[in-house]
Amino acid sequence: MSVNFGILSAASIVPRVVAGMRESSLATPQAIAARSRVKAEALALRCQLPTVYDDYETLLNDPQLDAVYIPTYNAGHFPLAKLALQHHKPVLLEKPFTLTADQTQTLFDLAAQEQVLLMAAQKAIFLPITQQVKHLLTAGTLGHVRTINITEYHPSGNPTGWFTNRAAGGGALYGSGAYPLDYLQYLFAPTDLTMTGVATIPAGLTDTQAALSLQFGDCLVNLLITSAQPQPSQMVIHGDLGTLTIPDYWKTDHATLALTGQPIQMLHADQQSEFRFEIDHFCQLLTSGQTTSPVMTPAMTKRTIQLIEACYQQWF
Repeated sequence: MSVNFGILSAASIVPRVVAGMRESSLATPQAIAARSRVKAEALALRCQLPTVYDDYETLLNDPQLDAVYIPTYNAGHFPLAKLALQHHKPVLLEKPFTLTADQTQTLFDLAAQEQVLLMAAQKAIFLPITQQVKHLLTAGTLGHVRTINITEYHPSGNPTGWFTNRAAGGGALYGSGAYPLDYLQYLFAPTDLTMTGVATIPAGLTDTQAALSLQFGDCLVNLLITSAQPQPSQMVIHGDLGTLTIPDYWKTDHATLALTGQPIQMLHADQQSEFRFEIDHFCQLLTSGQTTSPVMTPAMTKRTIQLIEACYQQWF
């Protein structure tokens, strides 16, 4: 069975996600609606989507659509996902899942009430290379991990548009914080993850950089997210037996393992679209009648939003 997807938004990420749907044997990108029909039509033509709807409500009323993918601007995630769930549509919701923990809880409560699938779209933890990384850590290949350094440069949101608007959910941390927070939770399953940090906030705008300190157990994590300063993006996991470096860890197909006294090993995993694997997982859940993911769990999603929201409460 192929899952017919409706897409709510003409966001710039849509062509790449559609490519992932087409690579998957389990998904069919079928329809699109956006705030602007002109933009929706242009994107439908570019992505060869068969159907364009005048508005979100009309798309959600289409009984031929099995699920919806929502990549609208960040503050739009909550109301649009709520509307979709009220129409009994399963939802794959782009990160950040919501702007507040209360919104996150409301959506999962509504999904449970409606008995429909709801999952955060977090491609990073479903990547094949991520599975190799998790296997190495579980096997103790790095020994005891006490420090992790993460640097992320995401220029696409930089200088104009809703990204600079706090009310719209703009900001470096809202834009990209879910990547490392979900990834760390998936790899290490910490029960005591905490986070504090500082940010660069231009007058009248929102954060363009965030420097964050995280801790779980006796492991310390340094995280820098920036849209202002170009630099290599990577996660470096340090253990007492060696180091694992994962460049562009949220989309990559390779990593480097350097164990003390041993030759450097290059890890590689075959992939084309980095979105294909989360789409496969979502479709498998849907066709088997599940309403939450055992991998991208509601608890993981909630904790990520709690940590991000707490930082913004301190900064503003």
